Amino acid sequence: MPGSRSSENHRVPRLGRPSHGTPQSAGCTRRWAAIAGGLTALALAACTGEPDLGDARYAIAEPGPWHIPPATTAIGDTQYVTYTGAGPWVGESGCGGGLLEGSAVLRDYLALYFPQAWSIGGYSCRPIVGDPNNMSVHATGRALDVMIETVDGTNADNTAGDVIGNWLVEHAEFIGIQMIIWDRWIWNASLDPPKDHDYTGQHPHNDHLHVELSVEAAALGTPFFQGPMDPPDIASCGTIPAAGGVVDDSDSCAGFYGPPEFWRSADAGHGGSLLWTNAYQGDDPSNWARWILDIEQAGSYRAEVYLTPDFAVFDHVRYEVAHGGATDALVVDQGALTEEGWYQLGTFDFAAGPGQHVSLYDNSTEAVADEQHIAFDALRLTPCSGGGCDDSGADEGGGVLGGCSAMPGGSPPGALFVLALLLGSCMVGRWSTRRSRVIDSASDTASSRASSPRPAG
Repeated sequence: MPGSRSSENHRVPRLGRPSHGTPQSAGCTRRWAAIAGGLTALALAACTGEPDLGDARYAIAEPGPWHIPPATTAIGDTQYVTYTGAGPWVGESGCGGGLLEGSAVLRDYLALYFPQAWSIGGYSCRPIVGDPNNMSVHATGRALDVMIETVDGTNADNTAGDVIGNWLVEHAEFIGIQMIIWDRWIWNASLDPPKDHDYTGQHPHNDHLHVELSVEAAALGTPFFQGPMDPPDIASCGTIPAAGGVVDDSDSCAGFYGPPEFWRSADAGHGGSLLWTNAYQGDDPSNWARWILDIEQAGSYRAEVYLTPDFAVFDHVRYEVAHGGATDALVVDQGALTEEGWYQLGTFDFAAGPGQHVSLYDNSTEAVADEQHIAFDALRLTPCSGGGCDDSGADEGGGVLGGCSAMPGGSPPGALFVLALLLGSCMVGRWSTRRSRVIDSASDTASSRASSPRPAG
């Protein structure tokens, strides 16, 4: 829970949340495994009784510390980055004053492509925890703390965190990563192989990855910061073809994040399954979910979500649509629907390639009544143009929820239930065009395609 979360440097305060109520039993246990380079995209497993969904997810903690795979170790052994410490602790006068530019760019990049990180902190003027005589690299502005929910308050979530650490190891020289500490293990790019060993510091780093940048990287001097900033070189979880397609909550391109005990499953909705959580009052999300999008052909697409009245109740659900280098934020009344079906968010201009998504969040700045359910089910994208973009899913039940876009790529669909539109955009890198799987627009299934070779550096 946010109120019990702690980090090494406490930069991003989060409000304690009220109880979500007693978790419901799941008709079918879901065990989610990380794919797509650790976006914690999740897949449905077999029925094994009726434990709570949160209990089932606890299986993703692995015994022992961070296990760096042999293939990653081999790549990491070829990497070399000079280590630069922070020097002795001389008080606040020795601190840098803020996060350096390269650290901020890497923070934003990791937040965009690795949504399992619930927060990423950086600058903190202080000595090393457990070593009051030496300054923390956080005080120089060259370190990040990539926060990952623990599985049970104690054990590291290796499914969520390992893949971030592994990717950073494999690209350490390209980015300028001098050190990573995660789950009682440390990797140092300046060492001769072996570069990793057990970490015995005061904090076990079971809830965050400590990531240090080199002086050169923090000043934007390494190739990572000077190139096109492509998405991580990881296999795509699936591709939305030019004809459009559906991403269901049980597909590998759908992920749910935050405390697992607050996610519940139900044998309802599109394809006979959906996930839901309850809304709470707070400045920051505690639980959130994302449909991860890799678009085959750039163009305008109508975005619709599938909703079921019993599980779609809250009237201030926050959605975020990242498309074509822009981000649109909407506040939508899920509870306004009267029947199960597809409901339109709006029309958005998507670029070709990955790095785009539709997300929903559980927090509201206003008071929230009890049992205000938020549903996470299927997302459908349909190519459209002109008046065709205004068509809703009324032929299958449903209608228009909202989605008026103030960004250049969006178009208003004549929304019935839009409560607010929050303006904002964030530029992201050029989109790569690699694919590994294709989502079939007719059957909503995925077929295999050979993945692209993975570069070593």
